[in-house]
Amino acid sequence: MTDHIIETFQGLGHLSVASGAILALFFGLAALIVFPRTILIVAAGASFGIGAAPIILVAGTAGGTLAFLLARHVASEWFRRKLEQRSKLEAIAEAVDKEGWRIVALMRLGAPVPSALQNYLFGLTKIHLVSFILATLVFSSPQVFLFTFLGATGRASLLDDKPVELTIAPIIVTVAIIATISWRVQKLLRSRSQSDVSN
Repeated sequence: MTDHIIETFQGLGHLSVASGAILALFFGLAALIVFPRTILIVAAGASFGIGAAPIILVAGTAGGTLAFLLARHVASEWFRRKLEQRSKLEAIAEAVDKEGWRIVALMRLGAPVPSALQNYLFGLTKIHLVSFILATLVFSSPQVFLFTFLGATGRASLLDDKPVELTIAPIIVTVAIIATISWRVQKLLRSRSQSDVSN
């Protein structure tokens, strides 16, 4: 499935109004499905360049808002039953109720929970819709831009026939930044959960 999506991106050619609209629709819908989107963002970066990042970010936020509203107003009981079966997610939801957008920001920066699952999870909390949208838009941007840059840099290096060292260097730096952000976020979430238990 991932290979087919990547081929579709590449078949759209350069970034244009039409390909941008398709890209926006795709990432808007992807925000509703629990599916690892990292490889898709990298593929979009490789296909369309860094210009794809703002489209992915805005479309992902719009799709995430729809998922948030579905969880809050349409199927809240069903989602809540699912939440009760996973203690880790329940703990995150409780943290959001206590600290609001700060936890959403941490989760968007690099938590090991799929973005789409986060969207539904946050819809079950008491966080205000506007706070959710702003935190999602602002704090999703580092990963979106880094992964898009990773794809764009890899493709540009290959097309320009640059030495392997010049291709690998930006990739290593990008991966290191993403890994550091994720590690810090997980550490902060663990410390918060431990302090909640002790209290």
